[in-house]
Amino acid sequence: MRTLHYNPDNHLTLEQIDLTKMCAEYATPFYLYSTNEIRRNCLLIREIGTGIDLYPCYALKANYNPHLIKLIHSFGFGADVVSAGELTFALKSGIPVDQIVFAGVGKTPAELETAIKLGIHSINIESESELNRIIDITQRHRKSVKIAIRVNPDIDPETHPYISTGLHTNKFGIARSVAMKMFQQAAAQEYIIPSGIHVHIGSQIVSREPYLQTARFLIDMLEELKSMNIRIEYVDLGGGVGIHYENQIDDGVGSLTHLPDILPELLAAFKGLKVKIIIELGRSIVGTAGFLVTQVQYIKTTPAKKFLIVDAAMNNLIRPSLYQAFHQILPLTKNNQDPEAVDVVGPVCETSDYLARERLLPPVKEGDFLVVTGAGAYGQALASNYNLRPMIPEYLVDRDTISTIYSGETIEQILDRYIW
Repeated sequence: MRTLHYNPDNHLTLEQIDLTKMCAEYATPFYLYSTNEIRRNCLLIREIGTGIDLYPCYALKANYNPHLIKLIHSFGFGADVVSAGELTFALKSGIPVDQIVFAGVGKTPAELETAIKLGIHSINIESESELNRIIDITQRHRKSVKIAIRVNPDIDPETHPYISTGLHTNKFGIARSVAMKMFQQAAAQEYIIPSGIHVHIGSQIVSREPYLQTARFLIDMLEELKSMNIRIEYVDLGGGVGIHYENQIDDGVGSLTHLPDILPELLAAFKGLKVKIIIELGRSIVGTAGFLVTQVQYIKTTPAKKFLIVDAAMNNLIRPSLYQAFHQILPLTKNNQDPEAVDVVGPVCETSDYLARERLLPPVKEGDFLVVTGAGAYGQALASNYNLRPMIPEYLVDRDTISTIYSGETIEQILDRYIW
């Protein structure tokens, strides 16, 4: 079943849902997700990992809707969390505590105490101070915990600088020489089990070479730790595999992600090393499965530009404003007229409030609907109430069924959160 396609009537269709008919019943803007696309991405990861001791975890930071977490977990995925809030959502969504990995550069004492008391799978350590804090907590509670030390390999992931995490100029991870001393320190502790090496070099990576450089770095590090009699049980490769933002129309043939281009060779590099491989994927699971549906409110022409002013805004999808990210935008009805250059902008009072600039789109009218593709990751998860705009609903499509998985907010609900 194709995920997103134009049907014989030239109507944009998600699985078996004609979006033209849906928009006649559901108020915009809203987020829409495809069960089929999430299923396809999860099964692809499982297939690529055949014959490998692979432990896939879903990175909740990409999208923390519980219905999506539950769906992904049903394919045998654990969870990668970076806050107490994400830990709570993972547990509430039914992920067993021993299938949760806790990452993040600034964990508080309360977060670490909670994770250790619960008995999560492991904690990824980001600094010497964090290790000392964990040693203190485990000693006070006489509770053991597995740790991995996040190493910064100083490898350029060739992505946007805001989502690069594996260079020495980034705040993440620890230099190898320091990490080695920390492994020795951890191994000498009664309640600390130094079980893994963690690395994460960035996000929206579309080339395998940075990953292969990282694999060589880690394999060399494994040999050094072995010579120090420190047994490493697993290597956590992080995530960051990108998706094809330029074209999200499903032709029924290949993946809309870079998973087939990157993951097989990366995992193959560790064959025969007798270590479990953890991966923390988010965007490549949900990114291609999500769509922001919006309506054109006004068409405005100035001496320099033509603007499509829509009812979605940067507070709903901030990636174009924050990262200058490209998202394919499609009209609900296929239009073969000659395209024209337009800016697709929202109602928020910021010049940076746009979904696309100088985008070639076929002519549309006021009242027409547009679909912003590739919006399943870092869309609703990064949304805000800026300009006092309520959060928008989320719906999940499964073949010919639409389910409400988040009802959105009203301004009255926002009012109630304040002390007047």
